Amino acid sequence: MWRRLRYVLGLAALCALATCPSAKRACTADVQARESDALLDYVGDRIAEVVATTGKVPPVAAGPTPVPGCCEQGGACNADSVSWDAPGWRALGFSIDGSFRYTYQYEPDPMGASAIVRATGDLACDGTSRVDELHVSVDADGTSVTRTYSHIVTHPDD
Repeated sequence: MWRRLRYVLGLAALCALATCPSAKRACTADVQARESDALLDYVGDRIAEVVATTGKVPPVAAGPTPVPGCCEQGGACNADSVSWDAPGWRALGFSIDGSFRYTYQYEPDPMGASAIVRATGDLACDGTSRVDELHVSVDADGTSVTRTYSHIVTHPDD
C-alpha cells in the first residue's frame, strides 16, 4: 500500500512541477495585459475631463512612447520622466512612474471629435504583438464621451 501511495504522490509532484511554468507564464501574461487596460482607462478619464470643459478631445498627438520599445530595452521599460515630457502627454497629464511593457500613442482627430489611444506590446519579446486601442468619440454637443476597446494580436508570420 505504501508503495502505491509513494507512486501516486510522486506522480502528483511531477505533474505539479510540469504545470507550474506554464501556469506562471499564463498568470504573468494576464497581469501584463491588464497594464494596458488600466492605463488606457486612465487616459480615457483624462480625455473625458478635457471634453467636459472644452467640448473637444485634446488636440496634440503624443507618442509612440517610448522609442525604442520595451523589447529593445530588455523586455520591460523603466520609468523615464523625459519620455513623457512631450506636449501631448503633458496636455493629458499622463506619465508612467514604474516599469511597463507597452508603447503608448495618442492620436486625436483634427476636428476634436474623436481620438485613439493605443498600447502596443510584445509581452514575450517573440515577435507576437498585442495592440489594445481605446476609441474615444465626443457626442454632437460635446458633453459626453463614448469609449470602445479593441484588442488585436499579430504573429510574426501574419
